[in-house]
Amino acid sequence: RRKARLYSERDPSRLHCLFHQLSLAALLCNVSTSSVKMSPVFVYGTLKQGFPNAHHLKGVAMVGVGSLVDKYPLVIGSRYHIPYILPVKGTGNRIEGDVYSVNAEQMIDLDSLEGYPDYYNRIVLPVEVNSKILDCSVYVLDRFKDSLLTHPMYSIYTEQHSALYVRPDARSNDVVVSYRVDVMDYSKDSIRQ
Repeated sequence: RRKARLYSERDPSRLHCLFHQLSLAALLCNVSTSSVKMSPVFVYGTLKQGFPNAHHLKGVAMVGVGSLVDKYPLVIGSRYHIPYILPVKGTGNRIEGDVYSVNAEQMIDLDSLEGYPDYYNRIVLPVEVNSKILDCSVYVLDRFKDSLLTHPMYSIYTEQHSALYVRPDARSNDVVVSYRVDVMDYSKDSIRQ
């Protein structure tokens, strides 16, 4: 435990490597992996099945298709047409998406992909899936420009939206954060749960 904390403080990729080593050790010692904590994650945009970034969830167990219990704005913003949920409860629609069950290693991979915590924030919201309510991690843009609330708000991210999305490997060679200024208000504080 102490080593894991030290690794994560110095270099998050070393924690990722440590997790692999511990998983391999458990398999070699014939230790049950059923004790691995799984967490539900709600994805609503390019990570959904059949969408441009779905390959990042290849091999991850899908729980089902669900909807947020409460209404939130789902908007498309930035020069790269990226989908965002804005954490403004009661505004917008009940957003539909896919729910996956991920382990700690997979959550670290998703955090890296989503730029958590500097870009997207990860919060827990109730999602209705398979006639049950699950508390799911959801990536939201909490430090957003207020002008995003004037954008059209959707209940589902569609193939038409996806057709305009610019994949990371097809973006200009600008500094990585440059498109973030299109949507982020850095004077706002992040939500802490």
